Amino acid sequence: MIYKSYKDLGNDIHNNIHQLQGEGYDLVVGIPRSGMIPAYMIALLLNIHCTDLNAFLKNARIAKGHTRKSSTSLDTAWEAKKVLLVDDSLKTGNSMQEAVEAIQQQTPHEVTRLAIYVEKIRQHCVDLYFEALPGPRIYQWNLFHQAIMHNSCLELDGVLCQAPGGEALEDEDRYRAYLAEALPLVLPTYRIGCIVTARPERYREQTVQWLETHKIEYERLEMRDTTADVETDVFERCAQYKANCYQASTARLFIEKQRPIAARISALTGRPVLCLDDGELSQPGMVSVARSGKRHLIRMGLIKAKRRFFLAIPDSTEITMRNAYRRLFR
Repeated sequence: MIYKSYKDLGNDIHNNIHQLQGEGYDLVVGIPRSGMIPAYMIALLLNIHCTDLNAFLKNARIAKGHTRKSSTSLDTAWEAKKVLLVDDSLKTGNSMQEAVEAIQQQTPHEVTRLAIYVEKIRQHCVDLYFEALPGPRIYQWNLFHQAIMHNSCLELDGVLCQAPGGEALEDEDRYRAYLAEALPLVLPTYRIGCIVTARPERYREQTVQWLETHKIEYERLEMRDTTADVETDVFERCAQYKANCYQASTARLFIEKQRPIAARISALTGRPVLCLDDGELSQPGMVSVARSGKRHLIRMGLIKAKRRFFLAIPDSTEITMRNAYRRLFR
């Protein structure tokens, strides 16, 4: 899995800006929404104006700041003589093609098409690109609004909502208040495959209520059974619990807040884990993959077979068999 962070995006643009310098561009047009991020970065490095596609099509006035003087002077978008059309990535080429067609219908401008990242087989859909990436790939700036959420496990505290402070963890009343009042950090657009939280099972009702309040949809909510805790340190117990949940699922990605736990989960499962603290993706080493990969494939086959089987049995029987299955593969 390829992961690109904001830091990666900035570095990739900086390392390739020489392809654009001195080419005479006087306006950068970004394709909303994700394309506006690299568009503004490029415009700042080239010291030229930037606008979005819709504003360009309307020949809108160019917004100008007071603290930085541009190398070109444009009052309206169509005064530009050489336009650079930018998107962050190109998978099918449809968005770029639609943007070009819209421009051709409105103006006589010819544009240079640039995508920072492209699907290898779509390189012909642009004039310039900075990197051809194999799939699968994810981007930090739109991670929570992609279909990969269906195939992901997410921690709750520190990922979906603010993590509790020390005082809340030490006082039962304050902790219950936190469960009800925690501020959301992200509200995913897509339904989440599985939420995996280290919160004890006894707080399920409050947790479900918080998720419903913030309209966060999910397939499963895994909470820790504290009666099953063994005599291990808190860090290892938490990492092992999350790794077990990840391993028992068909998820392709786990999103965790803390770096040490993210690295440990990846090592235990042989699967990728994204850490939000540093925006880095922990990729499993060959030893972890060799140890865990075969087990993961067997689990995936069993889980898919189980889901098909459950469709043909009564609800009460399904509940009993689900519980038995979880005990067997926990």
